Parts: sequence; structure tokens; C-alpha cells
Amino acid sequence: MTEPYLVTGSYVVQREYALNDSPLDRALELMEGAAFRFSMDAISDEKVRASYLRNIKRMSQQVLDDVKAGKISAMDGVQFSHEMRNKIMMEHRKFTSAQGLAIVQKKKSDGRTLQSLFDRYSERLFKKPYHTLSSAEQAKVHYSILEAAGRDDAKFTKGTKKMLIMGKLGVLITAALATYQILNADNKVKETARQGIIISGGAIGGVLAGLGVSALCGPGAPVCAIAVVLAGSIAGGVAGGAVADSLDEELEEFSHWDIF
Repeated sequence: MTEPYLVTGSYVVQREYALNDSPLDRALELMEGAAFRFSMDAISDEKVRASYLRNIKRMSQQVLDDVKAGKISAMDGVQFSHEMRNKIMMEHRKFTSAQGLAIVQKKKSDGRTLQSLFDRYSERLFKKPYHTLSSAEQAKVHYSILEAAGRDDAKFTKGTKKMLIMGKLGVLITAALATYQILNADNKVKETARQGIIISGGAIGGVLAGLGVSALCGPGAPVCAIAVVLAGSIAGGVAGGAVADSLDEELEEFSHWDIF
């Protein structure tokens, strides 16, 4: 049996060590970029949602007017509005943040099929399958679909509006955190430049991480998407902090330039 090693020596205890950086300040700095990235995404996603709603309402109203005027049949109107709504949805998803896209994909991976809409409204109106309906009953289903084509999901829209408020609040929190760091710095001009680098790094890191969400998480995985973007934002903040630290002398010199 092998004997255990015994290491002897003298060790210094009860000695104070100075930290160059406050762990709390460092943690706050890393959260600044992440908070800013999520805040801007929340604001942008709400604007995209609002644009989507405006476009589907405008489209569906035009189709409904054409059907009522006899320019097209109700069935043709349903087919056209269904196709256009799905196209509008997919186009707006291109401008949605990675985490926002994951949330909407979980709710609806893609547009509903036309047959599923027929069956859904048939059950709602007549409590029986669409293919068993009379022509008059099917026409009523068509009109009901047309009238609903421009409606939004009130619960979901309320959620996006709440995200807009949270996004704006997040921007204010980010500004407050950065202001706290600047006001407590000896060289405020230098710290302002440093905070700008860190926040920018976090925001860019979140954007780059968002590009890999689809490959890493797949569609409809909001928890994974948020985790990836958060990790990317924090990593970007770390990188931004490292860049700022490497430019310490340059930032110190910059702070003495009276250009503001």
C-alpha cells in the first residue's frame, strides 16, 4: 500500500490582501451589457409585434371588403388571407430577437393549416366536422375566419407590451448602474469611456450569441435561447472589460483631453 505524501512548510495566515476590483462592482458591470441587450430586444420585439398586427388588420379588412363587394368569393378570400397572414408572420419573425422568436415558435411553430382553421371554426360554430357541413354552414365558417383574420391574441399582445415597459425599465437600470460606477470613480471621464466599452461588448456578445441559438437550442426553446443570449452578453461584457483594462493607459490619457 502506498504511503500518503506529507507536505510541510510555513504558511502566512491572518494576513490582509487588497483587491484591485470590487467583486460587486465587477458583477454589476457584467450585468450591464446583458441588461442593455435584453432591454433593447424587448423594445424592438414589441415594435415588430405592433407592425405585424397593423399589417394583418389592413390586409384582412381589404379582403373582407372585397368579399362583401362580390369581387371574390368567401372561399377565395379565406385562402388568400390565410396565405398572406402566414407570410406576414414569417417576414416579421426575421426581425424578432432570438429569445423572442423562441417564445413565439413555442406558441406557434408555423402558421395553422387551412384545414385546421376550417375544423376549428366548424367545431366552434356547429359542433361537427367541416366536411359534414352544408354549403350555407361552410359559408358561415368562411366569413367567421375572414372576420377573425385581423384579430390579434390579446393575451399575447398584452405580454409583449409588458415586455416593452420592462425593456425601457432595463435601459434605465443599465444607465443607473453605469452612473453608479462613474460617480464612484476617481477619474470620471475615464470610467465613462470604460463603461461604454463594457456595455457595448455585452450588447455585441448577446447579438453574436443570438445567431447561434437556432443551432444550439432548436426552434421553440425560449429557456435555452435566453440562457444562450445571457451567456453571450456576459461573455461580451467580460471581453469588453478585458479590452478596457488593456487600454487603461490610453483611457487615462484620453481623460485629460478636453474635447467635451
